[in-house]
Amino acid sequence: MKHKGFIFDMDGVVVDNHSFHFKAWMAFAKKYNFPLNSEIYRDTFNGKTNADLFRMIFGNISNKEIKDYGDEKESWYQELYKNEMKPHTGLVKYLQFLKDNHLKIALGTSAPTMNVNFTLDTLSLRHFFDVIVDGTMVNQGKPHPQVYELCAKALELDPKDCVVFEDSLAGLQSGKSAGCSIIGVATSHTESELKSHVNQIISDFTEPSVYLL
Repeated sequence: MKHKGFIFDMDGVVVDNHSFHFKAWMAFAKKYNFPLNSEIYRDTFNGKTNADLFRMIFGNISNKEIKDYGDEKESWYQELYKNEMKPHTGLVKYLQFLKDNHLKIALGTSAPTMNVNFTLDTLSLRHFFDVIVDGTMVNQGKPHPQVYELCAKALELDPKDCVVFEDSLAGLQSGKSAGCSIIGVATSHTESELKSHVNQIISDFTEPSVYLL
């Protein structure tokens, strides 16, 4: 393996769950009367922190309001997804391969802590990750590189020695700006939409190329 650190986004990478987030956001948009469709979700919402999204929707609101809105929306998402959740195809085998080869693994996500816990604990994946940085731990969300800079720092690696797996355009820009190699995961965007932003594209973790990174 050429890289020493492997950093995974969560939504759309660890789990292929965007259809469930979209349904929860649509219910939230209906309740609070703001425009939302699949294109807006894909191009504007995907990859962003709840803090950034709720300020975009509601303006200059308090941290308590952000948390309350987030708890409401994420509780809807978790109810929709809890019986459907599964790791992305080939992921567990790949994480075990990285562990067996003593490579460092991080999770770098815009998701709030409650969704990180929901995902990692439901799927029993937490033990694979040496470092977890979620959306509550940054003050500048994706596409700013902070989340991936923090991951690399916590792994005690130079970002150029790390590879980032991302599905969102905001996340791809974040990882690239941090100085990491970028692997696009074609879940929320098509390969043609990703190709100008990445070093390589995969559909899932069964592809042999991921074992050569």
